[in-house]
Amino acid sequence: MEDITIFNLKKHWHIDGTKLDLYEEIKTGRKTSEWRNASPYWLRKLLTNRLTKEGLKYVLQVRGHTPQELTTLLKVHRAWFVIGYPKGNVPRLEADITALIYHQGSGQLEIKITNVKEVLT
Repeated sequence: MEDITIFNLKKHWHIDGTKLDLYEEIKTGRKTSEWRNASPYWLRKLLTNRLTKEGLKYVLQVRGHTPQELTTLLKVHRAWFVIGYPKGNVPRLEADITALIYHQGSGQLEIKITNVKEVLT
């Protein structure tokens, strides 16, 4: 399970007065990226253990608002998406992580995914 990270989703997300079912959006392929704050928690979960504090500061250094490609630093390559905290992580969506991009302007990590499959048992 070391090559997997779990993303706990809210059942619904409200955008401009529209209620979206995130699980369905990922399942159908309409949502191809998951976004998370570039917090120490997510950086530890996603990036290689070989990255020191100094190395991390270098990776996240200010380069204007140009997104920074961090895919080569990924330590996980599979993502599981679940609603809340279900027993046994079922049902879930499993996907391949294809890219990790740091957006300096927003301080967000964009996790790009593909090959989504639903696991029900």
